[in-house]
Amino acid sequence: MIHRPTLFLACAALLGTSARAQLQRIVVQGTGAPQVFTSIYDAVAGAQPNDKLYFSGGTFLADSGLTLTIPLHFIGAGIHPDSTSVTTPTILTTNGNADFTFTTGASGSSFTGIRFNPGGEIYYGIDGTDDDPVDMLFERCTFKFVRLGWVEPSTSSSTFNECIFYDGIYASGGAATIDRSVVQGGPLNIFRPSGLIMSNSVILGQRLQNSQNAIVQNCVFTYAGAPLWQVSGVQITNCIINGAGMFSNSGGNTETNTIYSQTPAMTFVSETDGAYQFTDDLHLLPGSPGIGAGNDGTDIGLYGTSSPYKPGNVPYNPHFRNATIAPATNPDGTLPVNIRVAAQPN
Repeated sequence: MIHRPTLFLACAALLGTSARAQLQRIVVQGTGAPQVFTSIYDAVAGAQPNDKLYFSGGTFLADSGLTLTIPLHFIGAGIHPDSTSVTTPTILTTNGNADFTFTTGASGSSFTGIRFNPGGEIYYGIDGTDDDPVDMLFERCTFKFVRLGWVEPSTSSSTFNECIFYDGIYASGGAATIDRSVVQGGPLNIFRPSGLIMSNSVILGQRLQNSQNAIVQNCVFTYAGAPLWQVSGVQITNCIINGAGMFSNSGGNTETNTIYSQTPAMTFVSETDGAYQFTDDLHLLPGSPGIGAGNDGTDIGLYGTSSPYKPGNVPYNPHFRNATIAPATNPDGTLPVNIRVAAQPN
């Protein structure tokens, strides 16, 4: 059931921020009546398990870090400059070495359209006693560094769809599904024994290493050497690699339909420095052998599958395309508001 008045309240509160240069807002919706906050600490404290927290564009500071101990659903305005011109991106950040921490109690949480802590890190747990959240979902988010647990083997489980990792992923044995995502700046490390399922992703200059039983399909690795190092039990199919060999210091793996010796300049429309920017175009070049070469008959990389990587990383409904809010009320006390949105099916 869609509660349109509540949704309008959330939209108006969030859009008022950018249009009138006010403080950014967080609307908490779920268990009780909608609440509006300016502080991320107050919003989380005021939320009940499984409430939704709608963030306007802007930067929200958790200066000493934030620990999430209950399942919540964070919905941001987006991460890509092209799709957040009305709202600006949603950025959650901390001071110094403080981090965002999700404990076992946060199992079932979800996050969409958020730039996480550009100067810091995300951790599962503060130690080995609470580092096993399961069914964590991240969609169209960016991260600096992510650690999915402290003590190996962690039993955490996560799904990352259309995300960007700027400093790699350290799994401590946890399991993850990574789909249509970009990894750079650090390796994918220690997915074992339950492992990793990674599909239609682009790994820029990095390796999958120290891992077991991963399933990797329809991906592009630009690492100059063997992109899989110290791995076992990996099944890798229909991938493009930069080098002439897949494995190093590894055993018990299988590979099928690899396309070898494809440099980034031979592969992408625009990406040559190994550092992802939003201006890069990771579509396959016309004539690339990866076109139509995925195991499902679509392209290898981000723009394969029946649901390709979404241009602009636009979060799900609503997507604000234009907002005009008058600086003052009319003589009759009404405030003229004109908001144009685009429906988002996913």
